[in-house]
Amino acid sequence: MRWIPDTQLVDLNEIEGLPAGLGEFSGQAYAVRRFDREPEGLVQIEDFAQLFGIFPEQKYKKANYRAIGRVLSIETGAAGVAEFIRRLVFNTLIGNADMHLKNWSLIYPDGRTPALSPGYDFVSTIPYLADNTAALNFSRTKEMTELSRDELIHLAGRAALSEKLVINTAAETVTRFRELWASEKTNLPLASNVIEAIDAHAPTVPIYSEF
Repeated sequence: MRWIPDTQLVDLNEIEGLPAGLGEFSGQAYAVRRFDREPEGLVQIEDFAQLFGIFPEQKYKKANYRAIGRVLSIETGAAGVAEFIRRLVFNTLIGNADMHLKNWSLIYPDGRTPALSPGYDFVSTIPYLADNTAALNFSRTKEMTELSRDELIHLAGRAALSEKLVINTAAETVTRFRELWASEKTNLPLASNVIEAIDAHAPTVPIYSEF
């Protein structure tokens, strides 16, 4: 299972059947290939609001990242937990305050065995909404500026995750983020205000300097 789906930027004038009112936009659209479709038919997928029996309007109010990690540990093992921590750290560093329950999913490629689905909706929200509050509690806090090594240790302990796996994965993710963001940010199709917002935000997250 790939961790990230196939994506590409598509010129809007090449897209047919857009809803009325979208024609006024220009430039490119972000296209994501559906990963719940195969030539043989549908692939079962459940987001974590469904898994926890929570209505969509409560996707910010119920459960937390600790609970998601616990389920992934039981259902997907160390590989799923490590990828969960990578995504949690990455989205916090870019300032994505919208990683709610419906943005985490399990997928069943063989119809029976669950895996963490490919990632989706990884977007920096801070250039548009100046809010450092995450969509869900990490373990004790919802503040992205309070995601520290100690908070990750608390999350690991309360979710019965391997502390070593959580901390080592977080450290590796921070290191890779710092290196790749510095070298590649100007090569990415990002507006200057998005780059500036992430540049300002990432160092305010404790793990950015702790690892």
